[in-house]
Amino acid sequence: MESPAVVSKRSVQTYLVALGLMVMGLALTALCAAAWMQGVEPRWSVILFGLLGIHMVLLGIDEGWLSGLEVTPTHLRIRSFGRWEEHPLPRVEAVDGLRDLLGGGLQLVLIAAEGQAIRVPLRRYANAGPLAQALLDALWLHNKDLILMPRLARRLGRPPFGVFATKKPRR
Repeated sequence: MESPAVVSKRSVQTYLVALGLMVMGLALTALCAAAWMQGVEPRWSVILFGLLGIHMVLLGIDEGWLSGLEVTPTHLRIRSFGRWEEHPLPRVEAVDGLRDLLGGGLQLVLIAAEGQAIRVPLRRYANAGPLAQALLDALWLHNKDLILMPRLARRLGRPPFGVFATKKPRR
């Protein structure tokens, strides 16, 4: 039997940001190509801004179509540029929540036993709250002494939330 999973869903805002990045990147690349053809000096600056434009296009493609997140009771899977990276949840000891600079959404930082920090950007997903609750539930299942930083506990509450673990009755 396959374990249940909570999968990310992109919001309309994510697609708009992605399209905006792609349009700005294409415009910058086109301007740099025109500047190159006209012989604008210094050439290194034209190349630098052309590469920046290409990078913006690639970021837009990743933001809109190649990124994803999947939370299961045992693993966190993060997809970036179409490649999945899997992180086992039993190794995580602490969780913090930061405000993401791009878009102002929530970014979770998971601190593993080896001191490795895993960043989980939630800003691009329409179901960011349920994803965060599912992740905290799965972490709590493996570590009842999970360290939850106070600002994250104030924002989301303390697990279990009832996604993977049975919800605690309120007193």
